[in-house]
Amino acid sequence: MRLVVKKAPEADVYRDIARVPETHRKDRRGQIVSEGTVCKLSASGKSTYVLLRGRGDEEDAAIWLDERTRNRLGIAAGQQAEFEFHPVGLWAQTCWAWNASDPAYRVAARLAVLSGGLGLLGLLLGVWSIWLSMRHG
Repeated sequence: MRLVVKKAPEADVYRDIARVPETHRKDRRGQIVSEGTVCKLSASGKSTYVLLRGRGDEEDAAIWLDERTRNRLGIAAGQQAEFEFHPVGLWAQTCWAWNASDPAYRVAARLAVLSGGLGLLGLLLGVWSIWLSMRHG
């Protein structure tokens, strides 16, 4: 999808959000990518993970990105580029949140991973305890 790069609104800066009107928010099969989907955004041979959002009633063939995301892609505001949107799975979504600019996403992801790890450790200790009691009981 060929889009013009525009500067993100101030509220989207350091939020890892790409705003694209729905008519231009399509994957490589031509299917519309839903708002709120974490995608691998590729352009100019580079890629980064972003959260896709809409842009109201806009119909422009444009994408609104903050400076950090533009720098990762090596694209300046005002440039046109060919963009690809690839919805990602759970692992890549976790990686996106783990490295997000916004501390709300980053802290939540890290707490979730820590909680999952501690839950797994508790499960393993419980199984080990049952195994030891059955072996010596």
